[in-house]
Parts: sequence; C-alpha cells; structure tokens
Amino acid sequence: MDLYEQPTQPDRRSESQGASPSSTRGMSRRKALGLGAASLVGIGAVGAGGVALERWWQESHGQQGAIGGDIKIGHLLRKAGFGASASEIQSYAGLGFEGAIDRLLNYQQVSEEATEQRLSQLQLDMSKPAEMQQWWLMRMAWTQRPLLEKMTLFWHGVLVSSYRKVGGARGYERMIVQNKFLREHAFDTYDNILLGITADPAMQFYLDLNKSTSQHPNENYARELMELFTLGLGNYSQQDVFNGAAALTGWRLSKQDPLKSTYVPSAHTNLQTTFLGHTGKLDYKNIVDILANHPALPWFICRKLFTFFIYENPSKDDLQPLVDAYNQSKHNMGAVMKALLHSPQFSSSQAYRSRLKSPVEFTIGAYRALELQGTGKALPAITLNMGQEIFNPPNVAGWPGDKVSTAWLNSGTWMARLNYINGLLLGQKVGKKGTTLGQQPLDFQHIVDSQKISSPEQFVTYFANFLLDGNLPAERKTVLVDYLITRDTSRGASVKFGNGTSYPLNRVRGTLYLLMTLPEYQLN
Repeated sequence: MDLYEQPTQPDRRSESQGASPSSTRGMSRRKALGLGAASLVGIGAVGAGGVALERWWQESHGQQGAIGGDIKIGHLLRKAGFGASASEIQSYAGLGFEGAIDRLLNYQQVSEEATEQRLSQLQLDMSKPAEMQQWWLMRMAWTQRPLLEKMTLFWHGVLVSSYRKVGGARGYERMIVQNKFLREHAFDTYDNILLGITADPAMQFYLDLNKSTSQHPNENYARELMELFTLGLGNYSQQDVFNGAAALTGWRLSKQDPLKSTYVPSAHTNLQTTFLGHTGKLDYKNIVDILANHPALPWFICRKLFTFFIYENPSKDDLQPLVDAYNQSKHNMGAVMKALLHSPQFSSSQAYRSRLKSPVEFTIGAYRALELQGTGKALPAITLNMGQEIFNPPNVAGWPGDKVSTAWLNSGTWMARLNYINGLLLGQKVGKKGTTLGQQPLDFQHIVDSQKISSPEQFVTYFANFLLDGNLPAERKTVLVDYLITRDTSRGASVKFGNGTSYPLNRVRGTLYLLMTLPEYQLN
C-alpha cells in the first residue's frame, strides 16, 4: 500500500459535515500531503541530505534575537531532552525557564522509581542486543530525568563502543555496564569519566586495551583517547601515541566475570617515558590527568557539547563561557552544562530548530509527546531503519549526524520517519518484517473530551501548541483544518467534537499525521 494513502481515504470534494459551504475547500489527499511530506521534497531537503531543510528554515524564519515566552520551554525540553507532552510542558512552564533548567540539572531531586518499575516489568534479557536497545529506548521514553538520558546518549556517541565488538554474546552485557556508568557519571568531572571509561570492559575490548602488554603495547586506545575523546588531531604526535600506549598497559579483563576488569601493576610497563611533554614512570592515572589538564581539551569537548545541544560550527566566543566553566570548576561537566543551558546562544533564534532530529530524538520525541503506552518492542528496528542503532555506532568516531545533523536525512530514512508516524497513529504494521509498534492506539475521543476541543481549529491548535510551540503559520493551519473537515463518506469510527459534530476518525488521525510530517517537526 502506498504510504501516502494510509492515513486517508480517497478524495472527497463534497461539503463537509457541520461546516458551511464557504468554509469547505474540498481538501484532497495530495494537496494536504503537499503541506508536509511532499514539501520536504519540494524544498530539496531529502535530495540534499537535509541541508536544504535547515537552509529553508533559516531563510524563512531568520536568525535574529532571542526566543521567548512559552516557546523557550518547548525549545528547552527538545534540546535538553526528547520533547514533551502538553502536560509535561505545562509542568515545566510553571517553574519558569530558570527553574526548568534547575530541575533538569538537579535530576536527583526527581524520582525515577516509576520508570525503574516499568522497565523491570518488561522482563528484558540484557544479554540480547535488541532487548538491551528496547530497555534504553523505553527508559528515554519514560524517564522523569530527560537531560540525564540526553547526556548519556551524548556520551555514548563520543566515548564509543559497540555491542558488535565486546567479545560476542558473553560480552553483550558489557554495553549495559558502560551505559550505566555513563549515566551515573554524566555530570561528573571529565577526569573521572575518562578514568572510568578506561577501566570499562566494553571499551577495553572494543579498542583492544585488553590485548596491550608491557612487551607489545597496543596503540588503538591511546590513539582514539587523544584523537576522538580529548584533544583532536594536531595536538599530539605519533610518539605520544606510542608512549601513551605503553603507559596505559596493565589492564586485564576478568576471566571469571566478563563484566569486570582488573588493573595489574605487574603487567604495566614500568619504564620512564615522555607523554605530551611530561616525563616519568607514567600509568593510566597520569595519562588521564595530563589529558584532562591539557589546554586543548576543554575547547575540544565543549565544541562537541555545543554542537550536539545548540547548533553547529560554534565560534570561539560561543565556546568561551563553556571553556571557562570547565577550567573554573576543575573540569566538572555539570558546571559546563549549566553554562551551556544559561548561555544566550542556547536561547537564541539561531539555536531554535537549528538541527535535524536524530532518529532517537524523533522516535522518542513522538512517543513522549503523545504519551503513548506500550512496550516499545519494535523501537530498536525503527531507529535502525532511520539510521541510528543504539549500542552500535558505525565506528569509533560515532554517528556523523551528531556532528552534522543533515546527515540523518536521505530518501530512505525520510520514508522510515513517515512510516513510523503512520504506524504510530494507525496501529499498522511497519518495517520490512511488518512488526507492530506494540503500543495502544491513541484515544482521540478522550483527548477531545478532556481538552474540551470544540472545533477542528481548536484540535489543530492544541497539537500545534506542544508539537510546534504554536509556530504554525495561518496558511498551514487552514490547510490542516480544511483537510479535517472535508467530508469523507467511508465507513468507520468517528470522533465527536464539542460543537456536536462528528468527524471520521481516519480524518482526525490523518490531520495529526500531516502535522507530524511538517518540515518544522523534523527540526530540533
């Protein structure tokens, strides 16, 4: 079946139910879809890998000044989380922008007990990659600590390991151990994060630190530690790689427990060496200390943070407050994130919808926004089809889309996004294997009744307010309303609005589908 036909029935150009002839436009399926799905093709977003979509937004909305009002709360919860439902936005809005930031940063004050209970009820097997992925995706969907999960996702894309190289099935759970470490230390000092990731069994196996011996130091971890985790190219030499590898020897994976590693001093190279200008009998603690205090490191890691959370290609002035926070707080990443969220750049028009949503952001954002109930069993396959498989970045450099977000979008991943929204709203099977999404269908009648929605205009406004911050141009709103009220004589369920008029359920669902396939909704 044609994807574009799924949310609707064939065109009906007769007078709408309950609407005056003057308000009826005879909205066709093709015209309505031109608002969302086809409009991305029209502006060249798909063919240009998403670049045109960002350019279209910037040119049509400008980049001057700061965003304000309730828009800031929706912006904050997308950037520092995965989007939010109407009730969640209302809850954070009651705290004010500063209070909302404090709640996100001081996550310990927010109970996660309900999330843990729901996850345990899934009874997932953490030795199976698909169930590990389901566990984390549903944690993102259910969490009351969205920034903590967003930071965990950030670190996973920087301090990269993959379940495909952790020692086979016996080592799969090493990825869960690493994930829990990144969550527990997400806002710790970078020194402690680097110490922990060096000792991490998944990382040791992934970058061959477990193979490194005093006689034959393996250079893989030492090289990536400098190139991708701390300094970047141009700030170290090949000799530093060799000497760093020697200083990092001594680690062994436990033969009894695959989830543990041990540092064996007798297996460490006990020779004097020079690393980045520091000479002595250096071990892994010395290496981390030298790197964490290197002048290039704060610029390197703050650029990654800024790019991931705000916008790409930050200037030196953009990064300076974050670098200052790193140095003044003795390398505390919580202090850096506080500086980032309070920076003028974060709340600027330039930052507003500045990046394409990653597959995880898009998938979990829709799940959270619509407050869907389900197990999320199919979500790992969904994000994979969109181009992002968690616990399996494509290589040690992480996902290209984290650095340049337009890399997330091409014709195939765009169709996967459409299929996901379609399946989410219709409860239909999605993907090559026809897997169902495993969630209860949206109860539109309950939404209409609880929100006291009395007209199609109010219906569109309600969803646009928390899905698009209310930023829905009048002409787009008119198209959506006209689509909803266009008469549809096909048999099926209906939704009764407060004005006493019933509208076909497939039109009501189709209206929300169109809203969630708008170009604006693809941007974070």
